[in-house]
Amino acid sequence: MAPADARSRPAAERPAAAPEEEDSRSWARRGPPRGGTPPDILYHATSERRVRKLQARGALEVRGGRPVYLSRHEGQAWHVAHRQVEDPLVLYVDVSRAQRDGCRFERNGQGLWQTEAVPLRHVLNLRPGFAEQVSAGGIPVYFGPEGPELALIKVQRRSGITWEVAKGKLEQGESPVVAAAREIQEEMGRELSLRPIETLGYIRYGFQTPDGQPRLKTLHMYLFATPERLMDWAPPAREGVMEVGWFAPELAARLVTHRSLRPLMRRVCQLLLG
Repeated sequence: MAPADARSRPAAERPAAAPEEEDSRSWARRGPPRGGTPPDILYHATSERRVRKLQARGALEVRGGRPVYLSRHEGQAWHVAHRQVEDPLVLYVDVSRAQRDGCRFERNGQGLWQTEAVPLRHVLNLRPGFAEQVSAGGIPVYFGPEGPELALIKVQRRSGITWEVAKGKLEQGESPVVAAAREIQEEMGRELSLRPIETLGYIRYGFQTPDGQPRLKTLHMYLFATPERLMDWAPPAREGVMEVGWFAPELAARLVTHRSLRPLMRRVCQLLLG
């Protein structure tokens, strides 16, 4: 993935639909947010000069009570940023953490998300040590006589035990689909015959490394058909993988509780069950 430096990014080819940088101060709390649930990462078009002013204030905001506008599409935000006179820049807002900190986001009539202010600690690429991480993952599906079943892994994390999809970072020169198949086999502990049948796109979310470094993860996801319902798994316990299990699509969607993966699991159910 290209670095976050604006000067290394080409102008996006998507049509512009987001206004230039708007910020706002004082965070009004006027009931629940409208317009549904925002994605984990939203993008804000700005410039390096404006960012210096934001850093002095400590928040992504606009004077005069105007809202901060954010797009769900990075390309759209870069298109807007490149229309500006100064050096363009796009900020990555970690929406999930900002919401836990009390920030509210609502969607307006133009399809943009807006808020009144975001503390800069929730703007990933303004934090020291920021980097981007590209990963890939996949879900094996077995089409048996009882209907499709999905294979998930049970993982011990610092936050607890969760059922998850197999995923991991790309190796040097590796394509996402090849990395996804490799990660499935490594994390489930078996060599499987895997045939990619659906590209599920990618999701993005922010996280922190064990030593507190901010990261923007881009996770490419795939659905693979496998001809066997294997049971003799040997998951790598040293990596925290405790178990592998087969589940009907609806149950798998309930078990995978990671906020960013829930919409993807619902889509998998629709693809497999109609």
